[in-house]
Amino acid sequence: MGTRSLTVVVQNHEVKVARYEQSDGYPEALGVTLLRFMKEPTCVEILQETLPKVRLWNQENQKHQDEFLHSIGCENGILNPKQKEEFQKRYPFRYRERFGKLEGGKILELLLEFRNQNEIVTDNDYEFAGNSLFCEWAYVIDFDKNTFEVYKGLNTLGISEEDRFFPLYDGENDYYPVKIKQSFPLDNLPDENKFVFLCKKP
Repeated sequence: MGTRSLTVVVQNHEVKVARYEQSDGYPEALGVTLLRFMKEPTCVEILQETLPKVRLWNQENQKHQDEFLHSIGCENGILNPKQKEEFQKRYPFRYRERFGKLEGGKILELLLEFRNQNEIVTDNDYEFAGNSLFCEWAYVIDFDKNTFEVYKGLNTLGISEEDRFFPLYDGENDYYPVKIKQSFPLDNLPDENKFVFLCKKP
């Protein structure tokens, strides 16, 4: 189902992951997938060890990528098989991120897979949370606050300065940024049924 969402990971007051998901963003789908991951102590430990070398994609990265694509003869952003091979060699993580079918919260598993890289640069879709007409759910794993937060879209009721995504509001849109629905301590996460119930209750 086409339920768009955002997965965010924060460490040391820095957004490390801001991953847009095209479908299945419901709590019982993506939410539960992330919940299961966060209940695996070994996965969480490795993720925390990996995050210091993770950062978001920026304009300079985009400039270098555009230059590389030009150098291999790709002018329209559509890669032929040979160009895909070249792209994968130059940007192995980004190749998997772009072409690896990472729906359903697979971005966290991919970070673990590439944990031995010196640097990991991830897509930056953070601003997607700013318009809750399109962003129906958002999930934030915040290692600073030790919380797993769930945010709901279709927010026409307003937003306060204390809200995480308040800075994304432009003051003009009828739909505000996504609004927090639930916050769970990482060391006391609920079971899956309770998680879904709490996230979806009115």
